[in-house]
Amino acid sequence: MQHGPVNKIVQASYAPGWIILKWARRQATKRGFPPGTDKRIHIAIDGVPCLKKGLSALSPEATFALDIIHVEEKLWKIGRAYYGEGSEEAEEWVVEMKTQLYEGRVKELLSRLREMLKQLSWRAERDKSWREILSAVINYQEPRLDMMSYKDYIEEDLPIASGIVEGAARYVVGERMDCSGMRWIPEHAEALLHLRCVELNGDWDKFFEWSYKRWRDELRKEEKVQVRTNEPIELLKAA
Repeated sequence: MQHGPVNKIVQASYAPGWIILKWARRQATKRGFPPGTDKRIHIAIDGVPCLKKGLSALSPEATFALDIIHVEEKLWKIGRAYYGEGSEEAEEWVVEMKTQLYEGRVKELLSRLREMLKQLSWRAERDKSWREILSAVINYQEPRLDMMSYKDYIEEDLPIASGIVEGAARYVVGERMDCSGMRWIPEHAEALLHLRCVELNGDWDKFFEWSYKRWRDELRKEEKVQVRTNEPIELLKAA
């Protein structure tokens, strides 16, 4: 049994999402998962509809898992609203609902939420906040039931959360681009983000060699070249 990614690389961009989706499709093909493959492709996402739609178009044979942590967070909202913040009743209720999630009884859980909603008054102001929370959770789960077969996913040793991606976003982007006092224009932010990925992927030496070759070619053509470095660069000799 294999745990963890193999040959992991990070890629980040402020470009539209469809560009990143196409990059992911090229990477999948490069790694032996071309369109129409009979190999298993499983993707954990946070539930954004356009993300699943785009990935399904590029990988129609893929299965999807709705990040279970997002579902649990919404259950906690209901538990805290009904039973109070930090109460034992709220914790017991959420644990019971989570058990249904992990045991593959998602439809049963959804039916229970609908029944709770029916018991609330649509006129009483006291029930308004409860109605809103329950309705939001039900409307979130209903169109995503096909991505909530958690029991099957666990038995197949497939991921059911996208935390590794969210953690990468904080590490790759946030720790470099979102420091105190930083302000960016899109073009500069995009360029620096690419360099950040080059460094984290361990490709800095390859990138420098590629850049240096470009500089040499441009200098030989007597083009202007801007080079910034803290180390002296050997001047090119006349060819």
